[in-house]
Amino acid sequence: MIPKKKVVLFIVEGANDQIALSVPLENLLTNENVKFEVIEGDVTADYIGKTVVAKIGDCVNNHCKVNGYEKSDILEVVLLVDMDGAFIDPDLIIQDDTFLKPYYCPDKIYHPKPDNLIKTHAKKKHNLNHLIKLPHVIKTIPFSIYFFSCNMDHVICGDANLTQIMKSKAADSFLKKYHSDSAGFLEFFHSEDISVGKTYEESWIHIKQDENSLKRCSNLHIFLSQEAIRIKRDIKSSMLSIADSGND
Repeated sequence: MIPKKKVVLFIVEGANDQIALSVPLENLLTNENVKFEVIEGDVTADYIGKTVVAKIGDCVNNHCKVNGYEKSDILEVVLLVDMDGAFIDPDLIIQDDTFLKPYYCPDKIYHPKPDNLIKTHAKKKHNLNHLIKLPHVIKTIPFSIYFFSCNMDHVICGDANLTQIMKSKAADSFLKKYHSDSAGFLEFFHSEDISVGKTYEESWIHIKQDENSLKRCSNLHIFLSQEAIRIKRDIKSSMLSIADSGND
């Protein structure tokens, strides 16, 4: 009897995250059942303290209920978050009525109501500092959190200020490029242009410094590496060699 594949559950902010990442991750994690739970929002900015952990638990419970899983079927839960410049100095958030929402630059953010964004950032920082130390959700399910800075669009196409239509096009283009190119997907996230930190801890130290939460980077490569990941994965060593060679 073939063993039942365990579920790796990715909790993401929007449908475009699932469009861009689900198939490449499924192709890589062939011994696991890759699933996505789309929450259509930012759990790190919409909730606070223990409520955030409870919300993540609700996402897991909901996914199990809808898909007929037991909690024992979940191998681990992975939260993917946009940094949104959360760790920059509040003085770098500049009032500008030209923009209806945050407009991200490499060293500042323009916003019509800076005080509102500063409050959101404070909440997000508080939650992130808690979640990066959280080893489990629902008591026993391994948990980790990985970031895109400023956001996923910024990482996958180099523009942090896309319209909703352009966000969808960027996700579709990324999927088209890496749909059947697992080695290329690994190489992209391991590249010097994108990856930061050689360990989970180092990556989070980096993103909190200076204006790094506005600069194009991600620590998803750590999830995709044999050495740093909490749960050993069956990713072909030849692919990892290709990816790692870009970071020597």
